[in-house]
Amino acid sequence: MDSMKIGVSLPEDLLAFADQAARRRGTSRSELLAHLLEAERVRQQTREYLDRHGWDVVDDEAAWRRHQRRRMAEEYGDDDW
Repeated sequence: MDSMKIGVSLPEDLLAFADQAARRRGTSRSELLAHLLEAERVRQQTREYLDRHGWDVVDDEAAWRRHQRRRMAEEYGDDDW
């Protein structure tokens, strides 16, 4: 995997948290942020897959309904009805 150096502005408290978390994991801040972004990408891909294929890909209908309610709240929570 190719890497590219970028500059990112973060609030001081998040930067301190990132440094502490990286130290605990024995990794660099950059590796920690890359890991977190990759986890977010997987989460988004999973959400898109479930949204596309429906609850029949999950074992628990109640969990699927909770997922859909959460997605609707995220998607339309800011709308004025």
